Amino acid sequence: MHKKPTLLYSAGCYGAFCLQMLNLNEVVAAESYHDRPINYRYTQNNRPDHHLVREENIESPIVKITYTDDDVDLINRNKWTKVENHLKEQALATFPNNKNKELYTMAIHKCNLLDKDNQFKKIIKKDTLEIQFNWFLHDLEVWLSEFYNVFEVLQIPIKHEYLKNCYDVFHNSQESILRAHQEKNDLIEQSNQLASIYFQKYKNEYSEFYFDQIFNNQGV
Repeated sequence: MHKKPTLLYSAGCYGAFCLQMLNLNEVVAAESYHDRPINYRYTQNNRPDHHLVREENIESPIVKITYTDDDVDLINRNKWTKVENHLKEQALATFPNNKNKELYTMAIHKCNLLDKDNQFKKIIKKDTLEIQFNWFLHDLEVWLSEFYNVFEVLQIPIKHEYLKNCYDVFHNSQESILRAHQEKNDLIEQSNQLASIYFQKYKNEYSEFYFDQIFNNQGV
């Protein structure tokens, strides 16, 4: 039997749902999948460092979810919607005495996503199998075509009926997040706007003073 692949993905890129799907688990409607049990039939177990370890440091086969700059606002929203408790914890470790610490923490994540050297913007090893973040958001025809090919390359037995059901469940479960992303009227959207200005000025040189300056001057 061929070796099971490892999935690498950045937080907010639907990796936990993808693992459910690649292992042919029964998917159910849930806003977040990162804490749901997975029966690992066809992939390696989810790595705790899936967002940190680099392709060149693990053996193939590797499946990797990549993204473009056009995707980062939604990825940032996905992460902070689904790990609300982690936001409070991380914010206390970032700028603990700042009233805007949660806003700045979310903005830092987007700046990291925008970094041109972020490993999830590209494939490093030529034999790494790519899943593009935007496939999840396309219509059914694209979903079936792209993901069916992934299953075939990985030699995972798949039927269109299963992929169709995954499509329906995914879009139903993410509806509230996608709606909020369109409405753009909450703290996560504010963090996305702040990060766009901050990254243009300072890249990844994170400073509480710089964040305060932009927040106060730009009226973000």
